[in-house]
Amino acid sequence: MKKTFLIVAALFISVTASAQYYVSVNTGYSLGTGKKVLGSSISTSRSSDLEGSYGEGINTQIRGGYYFNDKFAIELGVGFLYGLDQEVRKISGVPNLPEADIEARGRAFGASLSGIYNITENVYVRAGLLTKLGGKTEANGIVGAALPVYNETGTVIAAPAPTSIEFTTDFKGEFPLGFVGAAGYKFPITEKWSLFAELEYMNINVTRDKSLLQEFNVVRADGRVVTRNELLTTIAVLTSPASTLPVSTKQSLTELSYLFRDEFVWGTEGTIKPDAPYSSFGINFGVIYNF
Repeated sequence: MKKTFLIVAALFISVTASAQYYVSVNTGYSLGTGKKVLGSSISTSRSSDLEGSYGEGINTQIRGGYYFNDKFAIELGVGFLYGLDQEVRKISGVPNLPEADIEARGRAFGASLSGIYNITENVYVRAGLLTKLGGKTEANGIVGAALPVYNETGTVIAAPAPTSIEFTTDFKGEFPLGFVGAAGYKFPITEKWSLFAELEYMNINVTRDKSLLQEFNVVRADGRVVTRNELLTTIAVLTSPASTLPVSTKQSLTELSYLFRDEFVWGTEGTIKPDAPYSSFGINFGVIYNF
């Protein structure tokens, strides 16, 4: 599917290179739609799902198109999404569970291939295919718990002490394909230049592929320096069948430990590959230059 999309885009560029065409630049703000469960919030009084969409945020696009006649055109666009923070994990004050405060946001490059129809000289609609070319879903946060430290042989080398774990992890996704649609109004300024405003809807989800650790720091109350390998070894010991910790504690530590790996492939070790929602509905403002 990715190869087909690129072939169509290449054909589009070759056709428009020697024909009348236009380019546009726009920026806008989008609200998240098609929200899905991103994580959970757990406290002593309640537990609830955290829903959202990484498509919420500020986007910038550059688009180029070719009009076959006064009514119909084809358009290729590329853009960048600067997503707003979405809360994905919050654990506070619950006995036997680590404290956690984790947020994530989208930083994505995308492309679209759309057909344009002019309803009137000024009013148009646009619909087509949408994909993500690159970028990431970036998660960062703090996890806190009273943890001992184990070495690789399973021996305790430091007694339990309040421990704060700060990290940043990037999630990469599989190649997605979605839908984009818009309705807009053009304001001619000169023969060549126009301003435009449009409402745009994007429907796309990105299946998680792998995560890559970017930043990592552990601070213990006793001042001991803990390496990432020591932390992962400690979590492995604490979540082993021989451990007497409550099942809920083991599960929570296991889920968090995936975020501390140098690289973790989702869909392995009993995990699933969740779909990260990137759908949105927003408004764009921009300028068009007609050649």
